[in-house]
Amino acid sequence: MTPPQIDYGMVLLANVFNLLVVGVFLARAHRLRRLEWMLGLGVVLLALPASVAIIANMLEGREWWTIVLPLFFLSYCILEFVLDYVLKSDFRKTDFLYTYLALFYLAALALIGYSFGVQKLHGFITLGTYFLGLGAAWYSYRKVGHGSKDY
Repeated sequence: MTPPQIDYGMVLLANVFNLLVVGVFLARAHRLRRLEWMLGLGVVLLALPASVAIIANMLEGREWWTIVLPLFFLSYCILEFVLDYVLKSDFRKTDFLYTYLALFYLAALALIGYSFGVQKLHGFITLGTYFLGLGAAWYSYRKVGHGSKDY
C-alpha cells in the first residue's frame, strides 16, 4: 500500500465512521434497536482497516500523526466493542459515560485532523459529516436521551 492509498483510505474511513454514527443516532431516536446494534458493529469493524493503516504507516516510516491519530480511533473501537458487544454493559448510566464520550470525541476529532493532514478539502468534507453526526446526536437526545439503552 502506498502512502496516498493509506491516506485516502483513512479519509474514507473517517467519513464512513461519521455516517455510521448518524445512522446509529437516527436508529436510536426511532427505537430501531437491531439496526442501531448492526450500525454500531459496523463502526467497531472499522478498527480492522484502521489497524492496517496504522501498521502500514509505521512500516513506511511516516509522520507521527499518521500513526497516533488513527490510534485514538482504534482505542475507541476497542472500548466500544468491549463495553457494548462483549460485556453488554449498561455503562451509559454510570459516570464512566464521560470517559467513553471523551474518547469518542477525541477519536472523531483525530480523524478530522488526519483528513485535514491529507488535504484541506478532505478535512472540510470530514468536518461536514462530523457535524451531521452531532446533529443526529442532538436529535436522538431530544427524542430518547442517552442515559439508557431502555429509552
